[in-house]
Amino acid sequence: MEYEGCGHQDFPHSTAWADGIEVMDADPGARNVFVHLNVAYAVRSGRELRVHVIQPCLDSTVVTWEEMVSERFPCVAFVQGSAWGEQPMGAMLEFWCRFARRGYVVALVEYRPSDIAPFPAQVEDAKTAVRWLSAHHASFGIDPTRIALAGDSSGGHTVLLVHATEALGKLDDEPDAPLDVKVYVDFYGPTRLDLMNDEPTTMDHLSPESPEGRLLGGVDPRSVPELVERADPGHWVSPDQPLAPLLMVHGSKDRLVPFAQSVEHYRTLRAAGHPVRLIQVRDAGHGGPTLFTPEVTEAVALFLRHALANG
Repeated sequence: MEYEGCGHQDFPHSTAWADGIEVMDADPGARNVFVHLNVAYAVRSGRELRVHVIQPCLDSTVVTWEEMVSERFPCVAFVQGSAWGEQPMGAMLEFWCRFARRGYVVALVEYRPSDIAPFPAQVEDAKTAVRWLSAHHASFGIDPTRIALAGDSSGGHTVLLVHATEALGKLDDEPDAPLDVKVYVDFYGPTRLDLMNDEPTTMDHLSPESPEGRLLGGVDPRSVPELVERADPGHWVSPDQPLAPLLMVHGSKDRLVPFAQSVEHYRTLRAAGHPVRLIQVRDAGHGGPTLFTPEVTEAVALFLRHALANG
């Protein structure tokens, strides 16, 4: 008991030994991740909405709990795609753990599915989640001055609408509360819901039963042009409003969300003079490991590092 309360640095090496034992050096400064599961951030439409937070930390076997979670990191809030339905919250876990190990807190954000609450509920929920993460930053090691928002597929559509309306107070439960998102990343998100069938695709996007039809309340998108316009992130873009930098990533052979959807929004943002990049991943489909390559990971990491460097 003479070493009770002794820290790792001062604890002695074992003197036990036998011939043939192999010795390798440890890495006491190695980074781990601590995952906070099913953390409620709001109740909407009678449903509890949750985030799963991946927090970078040091090794608890060599440092105290206080030391383990003492660092503050930039945060990426990620909206999981799901055709605006129930979200498979673990679908992108492996990809985002790559970023947690690089020193990002990653929060996987749940929104209301369209059968419970149609558009714009998903956009409202994403904004609420960002504000909640900022308000609770100390609990997860977040630097609240360095928050990014990302999403894929329908989550990408949600993120593009948050990006386009952040400074306008539109599609928002709390229009007077600032978001202060520093940078946005969209992976293959739809933009023009009425034009989804204009390019090669393997599904009908214009029926009331389509994901787009369900999002808009169970209608043919062509029957509600004003609603389709509000759901188009390009509709909210103008040259005189400030917009944070945006990175878009899309596969050239996406069979569900045509690449032209990203091209349309990219052109709109460039014409208005806003900072935007679009990466086409040649021969990639709708997500998956063929799209989320090491090269894409490095491009996203470099983009985030540059945008979040100084808070």
